Amino acid sequence: MKRIRVTLEGRVVAELDVDRELVIGRSPSVDVQVQDGEISSRHLRVRPLDGDAVGVTDLGSTNGSFLDDSTRLAPNAEITLERGSKLMLGPAVVEVVEPAAAEERSSDFFGAEKTVAVGAGQMQAALISVARFKAAAPRVVIGAEHDRRTVAMQEMECVVGRDADEVQIEVRHASVSGKHAVLAYKDGRFEVRDLDSSNGTFVDGNRILGATTIQPETAITFGTVECLFTCNQPESGSEATLAEALVRHATAMSKATQAQARAVLDEHRRSGRLLGELFVEQGVMSPREWCDLWRQRDVVMTLGAARSGGSKAWVLWLLVAAAVAAALYVATR
Repeated sequence: MKRIRVTLEGRVVAELDVDRELVIGRSPSVDVQVQDGEISSRHLRVRPLDGDAVGVTDLGSTNGSFLDDSTRLAPNAEITLERGSKLMLGPAVVEVVEPAAAEERSSDFFGAEKTVAVGAGQMQAALISVARFKAAAPRVVIGAEHDRRTVAMQEMECVVGRDADEVQIEVRHASVSGKHAVLAYKDGRFEVRDLDSSNGTFVDGNRILGATTIQPETAITFGTVECLFTCNQPESGSEATLAEALVRHATAMSKATQAQARAVLDEHRRSGRLLGELFVEQGVMSPREWCDLWRQRDVVMTLGAARSGGSKAWVLWLLVAAAVAAALYVATR
């Protein structure tokens, strides 16, 4: 009998025999529920194979599933997971373990929660950190007039600069130093640090003096080249509604034409690429303009709800419109 153990940051979520097909995910309707925002509703399928192994299939999850050598599973393609190997689902770890004795199974039945050390604690923490970095798939969208493209962060520490032979992310502009700044993923967060560049590094228009934490959808300027830092984020369940609301608002605020907004939304739906990435890469918005719009997303969603509420929602609509106008006024000061 095969047996798997699922742990979430060292705590055992489930340990059970694989005598049939099982689904792991965030939804209450799956066989093994893992309540974490980086886990998709139906994230992974597990089924018994001959011998000690099980077959695992990523079910097209948003943030992916990664082997302990950082290999990402292709969506909907089964691989064999042998005993001793680990599979990362965000901060969760799935592994094949020794079949439990009868008395152990009886104890598990009553749901005794326990914490186990899966290998060395530091090693597991490192594997989880790598899996989270891979799942985030961080990217820098270069928004220069002459050079608009998206560059993926392939390593957890990347040098940004003009010298193509010395950096991982090349920004081709005279205002950018050969080795200008470092983008890094440390302790579960992203940060940027200037490397004593000639013209400085700026986050949301403010020059940084030391390592500065950055969030997804942040404008970073290297010299005079404005870029957008973006990455995948945990599922919220309302991505489609938010995307439509942001595109409508971009058009209403004259940040994009109807044709531009429709083209970006269609490409977002087709490829799964993020709206901000597409708006900046296609030159429709600058990184700062997109970030200003992104920070108003809660207001934009409320405004959309007010519109759909009909005539009874006109008071709420006016209040929200006033709040958006005030936010734009402050942003342009």
